[in-house]
Amino acid sequence: MLKRTVVFATAVISLIAGLAASPALAAKGSHGHGGGGGGGGSTYVPGVDVSHYQGTINWSQVAGAGVRFAIQKATEGQTYVDPTYSTRRTGAGQNGIEWGAYHFARPDTASGDAVAEADHFVDTALPSSGDIIPALDLEVTGGLSTTALRTWVSAWMGRVTTRVGVRPMIYTSPNFWKTYMGDTTAFADQGYRILWIAHWTSNSQPTVPAANWGGYGWTFWQWTSCWTVPGISGCVDGDRYRYTDNFAQVSIP
Repeated sequence: MLKRTVVFATAVISLIAGLAASPALAAKGSHGHGGGGGGGGSTYVPGVDVSHYQGTINWSQVAGAGVRFAIQKATEGQTYVDPTYSTRRTGAGQNGIEWGAYHFARPDTASGDAVAEADHFVDTALPSSGDIIPALDLEVTGGLSTTALRTWVSAWMGRVTTRVGVRPMIYTSPNFWKTYMGDTTAFADQGYRILWIAHWTSNSQPTVPAANWGGYGWTFWQWTSCWTVPGISGCVDGDRYRYTDNFAQVSIP
């Protein structure tokens, strides 16, 4: 799950800091989704998350391999659009794969940045009924303090909730959340109960921050950055969905 960085100095600095503190989370930003392995398992529903770095995907083969869902990068910051998003959405849907979209956060101190990034995501991803709920990919701080970063995340989440009509989920690693978000339970307490945790491990369960996400635990788990799936060249991020094969509880009505 190796993701190159965008050339803004503050973003690079915060990315390096984030990776140093969060070895289980690779930078999905700067136009990719990023690396670290783990053992496979059959307990949970299997899925993948992808960006343009995966190149051409044969969705028929992916579905034939038993992959049930895919979460694709749609946007990053205020302007970037993943060029594969629209065609991937069509291809996955045509092969019965549940679909979701994520936004790679580029927090900024500029007034209104979180709302602008949220609008860019919604206008591009066009989340609609039946899709897996939107995800905020939180890996870099943009130099914001813990308090300021919490405020930024709250603004992004609130804006997407207003526009889409459902509460988004957060993608993060245990170390990032503990180090840069102060291990807060506030988001789970405010109703953002769905957590997509990034913890690359062969253990049967991931580490979950924020007091087991306010008692709700994890819903999606990115367990490896190097899963081999027919129809996708090279490594791809492997994910698990916790609750059987029914996606209604994590989908937009």
